[in-house]
Amino acid sequence: MGDIFNEQLVEKKNTLKDNMIKAGIIVGALLVILVSSMIKFLVGFIMPITLVVIFGAVFLMRRLNIEFEYVFTSGDLDIDKIFNKNKRKRFITVDVRKFEIMAPIDSKEHARALSNYQKVVDCSSGIKKDNTYAAMVVRNGKREKLILEPNEKMLSAIKKYIPRKVMAS
Repeated sequence: MGDIFNEQLVEKKNTLKDNMIKAGIIVGALLVILVSSMIKFLVGFIMPITLVVIFGAVFLMRRLNIEFEYVFTSGDLDIDKIFNKNKRKRFITVDVRKFEIMAPIDSKEHARALSNYQKVVDCSSGIKKDNTYAAMVVRNGKREKLILEPNEKMLSAIKKYIPRKVMAS
């Protein structure tokens, strides 16, 4: 089988949980600034404290802007997590031949095969779509449910390596 290379970018959408975390960061930052301005011996340091708190809040909020890049090369699926469109970190690498099954996440026919996992690794936009798939794989001795949103080209490339394990939507 010849080398197959495919890549795809998936932007994680803000969920209610993400919005609550952002609100918590803002409220926490405001509380720290307010409390530090009320403590007598910290009043002289209010400006540096405010700047550090604002910098920290902005840093944390930017870490919530996430994209996933799927890179499929000859049977290996590398998924990088990209923070705020500029900082990249390798999130997971898996050989698709080790997938037990890959099926649409809401598939009733494959619900049993997609259950009984110890860990969920969500590499999707966070919103279930028609192209949201779950892949079951054992990594580091744990059965993991990997959630992906492959486009048609990516799904076709994976299917070439594991045709009997990829279930159609």
